[in-house]
Amino acid sequence: MARARPRGRPRRASARTAIVDATLELLAERGFQGATIEAIAARAGVGRNTIYRRWPSKEELIADALHELTAELDVQEGDDLRALLLDWIRDFTRVFADPLFGRIFPVVLGELQNNPVFARVYSERVVRPRYEALLELLNRALEAGELRRDADVEQIADLLAGPPFIRFLPVGLPPVTEQYAEELLATIWRGIAP
Repeated sequence: MARARPRGRPRRASARTAIVDATLELLAERGFQGATIEAIAARAGVGRNTIYRRWPSKEELIADALHELTAELDVQEGDDLRALLLDWIRDFTRVFADPLFGRIFPVVLGELQNNPVFARVYSERVVRPRYEALLELLNRALEAGELRRDADVEQIADLLAGPPFIRFLPVGLPPVTEQYAEELLATIWRGIAP
C-alpha cells in the first residue's frame, strides 16, 4: 500500500541555507529591527510560513543564523589539549576577522542589551553550549592531569575568550592575529600547565 504524500509543498533543503544567508545579510545591512521576517522571506525567495515552520520567532532564527556564521567556534575533539586550545583561539580570531561578522557584531551587542528575549535565546543556542563544551574539555584535561590541580577551568575559559573579544571592540587596540593567538595561549599555558 502506497504511503500518502504529506500535504503542502515538500521542504527544500536549500531553503534553510537561503533563509540563514538572507538573515545575516539583512542584519548587516539593516540591523536587528530592519531584518524582519517579511524582508528575510523576500530576500530568501520563500514564504513567511516556510520560516515559521523552522523557527517560531525572529529571535530564534537570528540566533541560529549567528550560530552557523560562527560554527568554527564549536569545540573539536582530540587528544592534544594545547593544540585544541590553540585551534579554538585561532578559530575565534578568524570569526572575529570575518567582515560580515564585523558588520553584524555591533548590532548583536546592542540587541543583547535591549532585548531580553533575544539575549536568552542567544545565550541558550550560541554562547552556553560552546562555553559548556569548553568547560567540559578543560575539566577532562584537569582530571587527566593535563592542567595544574588547582586550575580554575571557568577562569581559563574566560582567559581564552576575553582578550580576543576585547581586541575586537572598536576602541583602537591592535587587531588579533595568528601570532597573537599563539602568544596568548603561551601566556595562559604557563599559568595552567602542570
